[in-house]
Amino acid sequence: MAIASRIMGTGHYLPEKVVTNFDVMKMMETTDEFIVSRTGVRQRRHAEAEVSASDLAVPACRAAVADAGLEMSDIDLLIMNTITPDHADPGCGFFLQAKLDLMPKPVLDIKQQCAGLIYGMSIADHFIRAGTYKHVLIACSEVLSKRIDGSYDGRNIAILLGDGAGAAVVGPSNDPEQGIISTILHADGSEAKSLYTAAPGSASGKMCMVDKDDIDAGRVHFRMDGRVVFENGVGRMSEAVFESFEANGVTFEDVDMLIPHQANLRMLEAIIQRVDAPEDKVFVNVEQYGNMASACLPIALDETRKQGKVNSGDLVLLVAFGSGFVWASALMRM
Repeated sequence: MAIASRIMGTGHYLPEKVVTNFDVMKMMETTDEFIVSRTGVRQRRHAEAEVSASDLAVPACRAAVADAGLEMSDIDLLIMNTITPDHADPGCGFFLQAKLDLMPKPVLDIKQQCAGLIYGMSIADHFIRAGTYKHVLIACSEVLSKRIDGSYDGRNIAILLGDGAGAAVVGPSNDPEQGIISTILHADGSEAKSLYTAAPGSASGKMCMVDKDDIDAGRVHFRMDGRVVFENGVGRMSEAVFESFEANGVTFEDVDMLIPHQANLRMLEAIIQRVDAPEDKVFVNVEQYGNMASACLPIALDETRKQGKVNSGDLVLLVAFGSGFVWASALMRM
């Protein structure tokens, strides 16, 4: 039985189409100055109309499996997280499984929004420690461009959104100095309606999941209380840093890289200030890609490795916050 689990490989994929703030200005009433001042985002990627979340995930998954030195047939469990699934049901992981030819391996769909990678890592870590599975593939893929609402009510979040996919392979580690040290998970459903989509849903009070009134009223689009989300995002991700430090007896002197969910540059700046993090130990790419929900964290992790900013033996802390509310941390020795 493995002493622990570790990240064996990572991969990501981004659509080729670059969408600048000036392109966004053609979709809705906004300005480059407003977007940059409020969010720090300067560009993002958008997939073509025929591309789905599972399509974006395929090259990311293949890259992660190859990076781990494995074949796809070595994967024992597929975990997928997305808020932009191919279809309403069944889970998006089933469509991805077929494209990766992983049948009849088990598939687990989770919906932990922007904390999907960390929740997936925690699940994989426990399965591997128990000896149930050896190699777990986690995919986080989002096509948020298909959920853009450029109306007055929706543009506060629409200006942020980008598309992309990231993946990680978690496998056994027999080296006590290497691997996932801790995953700490939290949620607070009392704030769920601060960032949510009302329809389709069974809580509409109607004998249907969605109707024309829902579409006309914009209930099929994201709605966000920006102040509440910002304050909780800063507070919860900051708490996640301190909680992981306390639980594991480390400080920023020990940590080589902090990789936070790329929600918004202003949120990241506030977190860096609150936790007193050295800026050279915090990875940020939100200016280039926007907010890609669950895809942010695995893409950032892969980029830090590919760019040589995270290397074997480095201590890395991942933190995330998303709608729900959900927040989490993962500390690992690469």
